Amino acid sequence: MDPLTILALAKGSYEAIKAGISVGKEMQGMFKDVMSLLDSAGKLSRIASKPPKPGLFEEKTAEQIAIEAFTAKAEVEQMMAEVKNAFMSEYGILAWDEILRETTRIKKEQAAARRLAQKEQEELMQNVMLIGISLLFVVVVVICGLLVAIGL
Repeated sequence: MDPLTILALAKGSYEAIKAGISVGKEMQGMFKDVMSLLDSAGKLSRIASKPPKPGLFEEKTAEQIAIEAFTAKAEVEQMMAEVKNAFMSEYGILAWDEILRETTRIKKEQAAARRLAQKEQEELMQNVMLIGISLLFVVVVVICGLLVAIGL
């Protein structure tokens, strides 16, 4: 994803968080938005530290991509600071710490689920290959047996 798309996603999360805080929404209801904002900040940090090279048919230069990533990262960092301050003023410093703890927990669960799904996919592929090889072996043995039976 390009930096401007990530920034647009971050702005959506930011506005949802601000609206949630202003109407007194429960913290648990805003975890998803905060996670999305934190995720966007992380992606923009990675892009800003090592911008992707432009594609063959892409009109943007590497410099343009780097500048977009840097400015988007700075804007998201400003949003994060405002969200943190709003949370701390509305719910206290412990609430922000709880948000970060919960976000970390959820990200770890998601990563573990992805690893498990990948492992299961690899095991399935190995089983399919083993069954295929076994069937091929049985077919070859049957054909050889038929050839021997008819005297060839």
